Parts: sequence; structure tokens; C-alpha cells
Amino acid sequence: MNNDPLNENKLNITPDQLWNIKGIIQQIVMVALMAIIYIVIVNYTGRSPGVHSGLENWLQNLHALFYTNTLLRDMFVAPVMGVAIAGSLFFLDTAVGYILKKNIFNWIHRADYILPGNKTERNWALRIAIMGSTVEEIMFRGFIFIAIVPIWTSWIWSALLLSAGFGLLHAGVQGFWSTLWIFIISLLLCFFIILGSSIYFVILLHMTINITNMFILPYFLKRKK
Repeated sequence: MNNDPLNENKLNITPDQLWNIKGIIQQIVMVALMAIIYIVIVNYTGRSPGVHSGLENWLQNLHALFYTNTLLRDMFVAPVMGVAIAGSLFFLDTAVGYILKKNIFNWIHRADYILPGNKTERNWALRIAIMGSTVEEIMFRGFIFIAIVPIWTSWIWSALLLSAGFGLLHAGVQGFWSTLWIFIISLLLCFFIILGSSIYFVILLHMTINITNMFILPYFLKRKK
């Protein structure tokens, strides 16, 4: 079967290039950079309390994301909601294929070229999905989003800017429509942060969406070929 029926793999990417230890190393590097930034800001603001109010507010808001009384609820609600969101976007994506008069089988399998193809790749993909979701949410929704929200009077502008950047990071290996769904998912994650959700909730939500798209949906779609 052709894993790239719509010729979207412009960079000729193969699964073994995506799902390997390099993905874990990349996440570790990002954790180290965030840790350095956090330590520097804590020390910087600690030397002159009250002087750098913007940084102090950012630290306070960042810390608040990690304190929650609803962790058990989040552990149940987030996965259920993640599957629901992934499923809804799949049906919406399929509807787009019908509207564009595409071959639906080819349409829904157009990104199969990035799916892990063997046990080793699947093991790495699962590790990267779990670790990547955690690191990305702390970085994007934690470090960046809550830092830029005060710039505008409405949070939506910050969410749009952040989500555009988040989507573009994935655009290199996926087509336009997949990047658009990623953009929408990022907006939803920002929305949940604004609603007061903890970082654990958005991490679990992001993680479930990734796992659903990478493992669960492909499993059922392949069984129906």
C-alpha cells in the first residue's frame, strides 16, 4: 500500500527518522533549557523582590498551573475528552475530503508515511508522544502562553499567535489540513488554560490526542481496509 497517496511527503521523511532516540534527546534538551531559564529568572527576581513585577507575576502564574485539587478528575476527564476531540477532528477532516471530492480512503491515509511501522518504531513513538506532550505543554502553554497573555486585552490574540507558531512547527512533515487541525487543538489547549485548568489536564489531553491519532485511529482504519 502507498503510504503517501496524495504526495504530501515533500521532504521524503521515513518513520525511522522520526521515531528514534533522537526524539527523546530533543525533549531532554528542551527540559534543560527550560530549567536554566526558570532558575535564572527565579534568582534574578529573588535578588530584587518587587522590582521586576512582570517576571514575578509570570512565575506566580506558572507555579499556579502546577497546583491543583482536581488531579484525579483530570486523570479521567482529560483522556475521555482527548479521544472525543481527536475523533471529532477526524470526522471533520473526512468531511473536508468529501467536500473537496477526494478519494476518501486515500484522504484519510494521506499521512500514513509518518506513522511508526514496526515494534521498535512504535515503542519510540509512544515514548516520544508521552514525553513530547509533557514538554510541549510546559513550554508552550506554561512558559510562553502565560507570558504573552498580558500583552493584549484579550487572551485570544496570544492564543492565535502561539497556535500559529505551534502549527508551523509541524508543517514541515504534514500537509495543510493536518497543520490546521493542530492549530485548532492548540487553541483549545490555550482555552482550557484560560478556564483555569492545570498543566496536568492539558498534558493528559495533548497526550491522549497524540496517542489516539498515532495508534488508536490507525488501528481501526487498517482493520476496515
